[in-house]
Amino acid sequence: MIEKLLKIGEKEGFDVEIFIEEGVSLDVELDGKSLDSFEHHEGFGIGVRVKKNNKVGFSYSKELSEKVVYDAMKNLVNDKIDFAYPSKYKNPKVFSKKVLELEDKELADLLIYLRDNIIGTPLSGGVGKGVGKVRIVNSYGLDVEETYTLFSAGISTIYKDETAYEGKTRVDIFNLDEIVEKVNELAKRGVNGKKLRYKGNIILSPRALSSLLTPLKLAINAENVQRGRSVLKDKIGEQVFSEHLTIIDNGVIDYGLGSSKFDGEGIAKGETTIVEDGVLKNYIYDIKRALKEGRGSTGNASRSYSSLPYISTNNLIIRETNNKIESFDNYVYIECVIGSHTANMITGDFSVEIQNSYLYKDGEIIPIKKGLFSGNIFNLLKEALPLKGSEQRGKLISPPILVEGEIIN
Repeated sequence: MIEKLLKIGEKEGFDVEIFIEEGVSLDVELDGKSLDSFEHHEGFGIGVRVKKNNKVGFSYSKELSEKVVYDAMKNLVNDKIDFAYPSKYKNPKVFSKKVLELEDKELADLLIYLRDNIIGTPLSGGVGKGVGKVRIVNSYGLDVEETYTLFSAGISTIYKDETAYEGKTRVDIFNLDEIVEKVNELAKRGVNGKKLRYKGNIILSPRALSSLLTPLKLAINAENVQRGRSVLKDKIGEQVFSEHLTIIDNGVIDYGLGSSKFDGEGIAKGETTIVEDGVLKNYIYDIKRALKEGRGSTGNASRSYSSLPYISTNNLIIRETNNKIESFDNYVYIECVIGSHTANMITGDFSVEIQNSYLYKDGEIIPIKKGLFSGNIFNLLKEALPLKGSEQRGKLISPPILVEGEIIN
């Protein structure tokens, strides 16, 4: 059928790109203390783009049939794009046979283990696995595919009127004691929290940071730069952040959640230095936005079968330093934040509620009974000091970061 679609396009004078996505997932969920449900999903989809004389068409379907390419040839708009050529690819590790072989009962047993080992009363939780495959074929001889796995687990609890949650997603199976220990730590930490007004050193956990960095991810997106919607427009080569800050986009590290050998257009993924010692070095591109500047894509196109390609980070890495948290006597440690979606995605202004956080003062840990943390993410990064101890939170890999800020109640 793929050959048929390509030949139909060739006969009509179109170049064709075929994006096929399929996957299977299995999740078991907790409702309070009870196992609530098993959910099994299977999905398949095909997206087809065609181009001819600076006109582009797109269509998608859940069925593999000739109709999808004919529909794409009917839905033409004026646009200038290109398709990827075959290339050399690195092969990051994104597949785990152990995840593939997990059975229903094993997932249920893992969830029961989480439930039975946390303190307090479970509110909700889940354990799941997913296996997916992506294949891209086009008229330029490109034919690439990749199979990947995902394993996720998470649980929330209420303990002495304080709630806590921890969850992780990885390519491979991980030790659930990581979640148990973290949930219990956060739950205990929140008990007898104090109201606090504070101004000074604030340490953002990787978890909190991952919630606050969306404006930065959008600011380095070449589409936003070209449309004048980025505060980093025309800043290449300038000192925009702290000299301690180096940020890299890497799509080919082993077991990264944003890793694969090719992006959503079939371009080989690699490594792009975004910020080096505080100096802005690069934006991230897909093919369309790269063409507008006469340059190459950075391998940052993302998509599903039902969407056109769009620019997205792969694994965004903030390089750690040798500075340790233990070196500081007074600070507020922010574990997680609520309300980051209300931030101004262009200017970077935000106002969020902190949760499961504490004041560390002269060797004493004082729980904070919530509070409001406001600021501007771009201004915070101008004085930021990455510490030691990186961890993966979604597609962000970062250590805790020390900034200057204020907490109010």
